[in-house]
Amino acid sequence: MKKLLLVLAVVLFANVARAEGFGFCIGPKIGYQTTKLSLEKAEIKKGFSEHFTAGVFGRITIHNFIIQPELMWFKSGQVFNFNIDPSVNVNQNINVDLNPSLTMTQQNLALPIFLGYQIDGGLLKLRANVGPVMYFTLSQKQEVDNEGNTQSVNFDNLDAKGMTWGAALNVGLDVWKLTLDVNYSFGLSSFFKSDDVNWSFGQSSGTIHLDKTKQNVFTITLGLKLL
Repeated sequence: MKKLLLVLAVVLFANVARAEGFGFCIGPKIGYQTTKLSLEKAEIKKGFSEHFTAGVFGRITIHNFIIQPELMWFKSGQVFNFNIDPSVNVNQNINVDLNPSLTMTQQNLALPIFLGYQIDGGLLKLRANVGPVMYFTLSQKQEVDNEGNTQSVNFDNLDAKGMTWGAALNVGLDVWKLTLDVNYSFGLSSFFKSDDVNWSFGQSSGTIHLDKTKQNVFTITLGLKLL
C-alpha cells in the first residue's frame, strides 16, 4: 500500500510539474576546445584528439527559462617564451642570451552555471545562455626547453591556483534527446598564484612578469539527455 501511494505521489508530482511548465534533464557530454571555430574536418579531428573534454550536464526549465549547471573535465596548456640575459647580474661573467620556453599543461574541472532562455519548437529547441564558470586545477606539469643550453634555466612561483573564475556565453540546439552547445569562455583571473616569476641560471637570477595567463576558448560539445 505504501509503495502504491509513493508511485501515485511521484506520478502526481510529475503531472503537476509538467502542467506548470517545469522540466528536468541530465546526461553526458563530450567535445573539444579550440581558440578559433572551424568547419574543416582536419581541425575538428585535431580538436578531439588534442583538446578533448567530457562531463555531465543538468538542465532545469521553468516554462522557457533555463538553469543549466555542468561539470566538465579538460586539459589546458600554454607556452610562455622568455628573453633572459643573465649578464644583468654584474657578479657573474656570463654573457649568454637565453630564450627558453616554458610549457604548462594542466588537468582541470570546469563548473559553469548557465542561465538563459529557450525557444521551444517541440522536438527542436534553440537556447541562449550566459553564466559564471569556476575552474578547479587537478594537476599541473612544467617543461622547460632551454634551446640546447647544457645548463638549465629554473623557474619559481609557478604554482597554479586551486580555483579560478571565468564567464561564458553559450548557444545551443536540441534535436529530440541530442544537444549541441557552442560556448565562448573567457578567464576573469589568472591561473598562477603569482604572475611575477623568479628565474635562475647558474648563479644569475631575476624576475619576469607573465601576461596572457587568462585563457579564452571556444568549447563545442555534443550531449545526450537521458532523463
